[in-house]
Amino acid sequence: MQKLISTLQFITPQPSYSSLFFKTIETIAKSGIHWIQYRDKENNLDDFLKIATEVQSICKSHSITFIVNDKVEAALQLQADGVHVGQTDLSIAETKKIIGADKIVGTSTNNIQQIKKAFAEGVDYIGLGPFAFTTTKQKLNPIIGFDGYKSIYENDFLRNKKMPIVAIGGLQITDIEPLKSVGNNGFAMSSLIYNATDIPATISTLKTLIGNDWF
Repeated sequence: MQKLISTLQFITPQPSYSSLFFKTIETIAKSGIHWIQYRDKENNLDDFLKIATEVQSICKSHSITFIVNDKVEAALQLQADGVHVGQTDLSIAETKKIIGADKIVGTSTNNIQQIKKAFAEGVDYIGLGPFAFTTTKQKLNPIIGFDGYKSIYENDFLRNKKMPIVAIGGLQITDIEPLKSVGNNGFAMSSLIYNATDIPATISTLKTLIGNDWF
C-alpha cells in the first residue's frame, strides 16, 4: 500500500510539558509543515505520553502526519500515523506486526548496506544521516557529508528505486540544493526550524527550495 511521505519533516527537540514548547509546535503546525515526528529520549513513559498526546492533538487540528520515534508500543497506544525506528530498535517486520500494516514505518540508516536491508524489509521511508554534526542527537553515527550522500546515490542499487529517502542531521538551508543535485529529495529538520527567529519564513523558504510536498 502506497503511503504519503512528506519531503519536509520536522522532528521535535527534546520536549517538555511547557507552554513555550506547545506554542512553538503550534506555530510550526500553522506554517505549512505536513509531518511532525515526536522524538523524546529522556522523559518517563507517563510524561512521554502526556506530551505526545498534546503534540498529536495539534497535528490532528492541522491535518499533519504524526510519527512517534522509537517507542512502538507508545505509537500503538496513541494510534499514531506511524513510527520511526533505529538500527538497534525492533526490526521492520516486528514493528509492522505491532503497529499494523496500515501505519507508516520508517527507519534510520547510515550507509548503503543498511538502505538495502531496509528496502528488502519493506520499510515505507528511510532516514539517511547524519549529514553533519548535530547536538540534537546523542551517540551519532559516522558523519556522511556531501561526498557520502553523492556516493550512496551513485550506487547501482538506487537506480530506478522509488524509495523515499530523507536526509537528516545538522542540515542547513544552504545544503538543500547541493543534496537535491545528487538525487536527495527529502529533508528532516529539528533545531533549524524550532529555533528559527521567524519560523513561518524559514518553513516557507525550505518548502520553496525542496519543491514537492510529497514523494
